[in-house]
Amino acid sequence: MSGANSPFTKMLDNVFPRIPPFLSMITLQAEALSKGMSTAVDYMSEPTTARFHEIMKIETLAHELREKHLDVLNNAFSTPIDREDVLRSIITLEIPVASIRVVVEEMEALKIKSDNQLLEMAVILRESAAALQRGFSKLDTSPAQADPDAQVGLQCLTNVDRVYRKALVQLYTIDDDLNKMRTHADGAEVQAMIHVVEMLKRREIYRHLRNIAGKMGDAASVLHAIVVQIG
Repeated sequence: MSGANSPFTKMLDNVFPRIPPFLSMITLQAEALSKGMSTAVDYMSEPTTARFHEIMKIETLAHELREKHLDVLNNAFSTPIDREDVLRSIITLEIPVASIRVVVEEMEALKIKSDNQLLEMAVILRESAAALQRGFSKLDTSPAQADPDAQVGLQCLTNVDRVYRKALVQLYTIDDDLNKMRTHADGAEVQAMIHVVEMLKRREIYRHLRNIAGKMGDAASVLHAIVVQIG
């Protein structure tokens, strides 16, 4: 008898357990992240029910991958890179996908329409996620070439933060409301209150996207650490 099920093969597997393909598994996790952020850009460009549900579906897939991969890791005899780096890769690549789901859920619940700032931040997140996907996919064959991709991810928070500050400046411009209230225009107080509520809701979404940028940076830091280790 020969092949994968032969007694000799089984004996070897017992003595020298095979290493699960963790780098390929991590790449799958990075692909889910990239797909999630790409769909988020589509949603910010034109929010539709189909795109909303697509993000929910991708987040479910990312979570299922995370649980599956963590289970494999917990039962693995050895790993191709540091076990802690495998763990951090799996977790940090899934967190932003879960977070973008929260963003679109809140936008739907609070009836917040997208704007240029939300779209611009989402585009930055998409480009960073694509870089992380490229970088993690290189670890198995050309790890030294993955660091430029990690640097794109590390720059994500800085780039999003720039848009975030610009968005807040525009959001907190209330000169028109104040002028209307000074002239006692009809309904000025009501409109000002509506504006304040809108400001609070929209700022919450801006803040969520900024936090996701920080989480993308966490994943990029893991990628950089792995490159330093095996590059």
